[in-house]
Amino acid sequence: MYNVEFTMYNGNKMLKSAHGFTLVELLVVMAVMAIVGVFTLANYKSFGEDQNFKNAALDVQSFLRLAQSNSTSGLKCQSQDTLGWIVVFTNATELDLECQNSSGITSSLKKLSLPADISISGITTGISNCPFGTTVTFAPLYGTMVSSCGSSSIIITLLNSKTSNTKQVIVEQGGRIYAQ
Repeated sequence: MYNVEFTMYNGNKMLKSAHGFTLVELLVVMAVMAIVGVFTLANYKSFGEDQNFKNAALDVQSFLRLAQSNSTSGLKCQSQDTLGWIVVFTNATELDLECQNSSGITSSLKKLSLPADISISGITTGISNCPFGTTVTFAPLYGTMVSSCGSSSIIITLLNSKTSNTKQVIVEQGGRIYAQ
């Protein structure tokens, strides 16, 4: 053990063993821990918002893939042969899954609503903008995509209004669907 010698003001010397921490050392450690805790808490909230945004983009991607897989698996629409599975971008926050049977009748089967603060800011072909109401139809058997915008691929841009971040879901004519 080490002994540390302290000199008092009256000239007396006192020996003290160095076994513990001083009050100043404890206060410094507590201050550092408090600062780290504050930054961690602040970043955790923004991490949660980023995860919600990422999940919304994945929900749109999954919704499109559902239509595609229904098409490629030959799932029937109302017990009739199906002409196509359609995703309609109804407005900035809603998508609609529809099927069109062999009689030409289109039926809405499922809706996807985006969370608050997340919306579709645009649907483009890479060259021109597409209006809301744009449809993406997956043809039976092969699952290839046909867009009402008349392009080989479309880009759906999602916007998080809290953070101003954007994400894109891309649907290619050959059937590839992915999020960036």
